[in-house]
Amino acid sequence: MLKNINLQRVLKSMLISFIFIFVTNIINDGNSLFTQNFLISFLIYSVLGYVALYGFELNRILGLSLFFSISLLSPNLYPSFEGELFPITYVMFALFLTYVIGTGMYKKWKTSLQIK
Repeated sequence: MLKNINLQRVLKSMLISFIFIFVTNIINDGNSLFTQNFLISFLIYSVLGYVALYGFELNRILGLSLFFSISLLSPNLYPSFEGELFPITYVMFALFLTYVIGTGMYKKWKTSLQIK
């Protein structure tokens, strides 16, 4: 069951990342989708999309803010801020992941105290 949920999340994140790259390409110039950077961009967007889908399942506002922050990675969408907005995305995802890991550690710690 867990493998099916993760597989669905992976497929959804891959579809979302492909659509995002496709839409960004159409907005920019629309003639060269499969370039040298396509595979790297696809992998980065897929991983971040997977984490954002997990955040969306936990809390819708959190998931939507993570999805919005993914759009800050593309320099084609915000040409006047080229190279200045991507740290916002990575900080948001780092904060989310440390929150998830921290709550997991706290739950393990609390259950280990109750066993003794």
